[in-house]
Amino acid sequence: MVELVPSFPDGTPLPSTAQIMELWDEFAMLDNIRQHSMVVCGVALRLADWLAESGLVLNRRAVEAGALLHDIAKTMCLGQKCRHDLEGGRIMEELGYRPLAYLVANHVLLPPYQPLDETMLVNYADKRVTHDQLVTLPERFAYITQRYGRGDPVIEERIALGLERAQQAEIQIFSHIDHGRTPAQVTPEPVEL
Repeated sequence: MVELVPSFPDGTPLPSTAQIMELWDEFAMLDNIRQHSMVVCGVALRLADWLAESGLVLNRRAVEAGALLHDIAKTMCLGQKCRHDLEGGRIMEELGYRPLAYLVANHVLLPPYQPLDETMLVNYADKRVTHDQLVTLPERFAYITQRYGRGDPVIEERIALGLERAQQAEIQIFSHIDHGRTPAQVTPEPVEL
């Protein structure tokens, strides 16, 4: 897996919408995970647009593809010991989408010192959506702790670290967004496939 923080300049290989839908089918992505991914995509695109209005232009197509594919390995990892973030990154790497592999592999836990980029945006958007509902960070992480923590101190510590990094990302993202917009004002942009 690529260790360097990737960038998504124009011309970066990214799957088309049709290819993304084929990957959803190939990896048997459950309907509820597809719906979750579409709402995450809508949140991420809304934030990308707000950042662009404020002068920070990210690769919107990379944000879209990353959000739609961030849980590509979720179905195959259900009930297994594999980590869907790392497995999804491996899948993207094998398909030749190296920068997208980094984004997918880091959508669960944002690396320390991650810059404000496409990876941060998708990571943060994912942390704002439980199932297909927009929620606050505390609500999302309460759900994650209840669902996945299982009283395991190692897992719960990782979840707490995820909340801390998501809160830092929220501050970083909104410090770059003009017009006094706040996290409470985020609404998903409609996503049509």
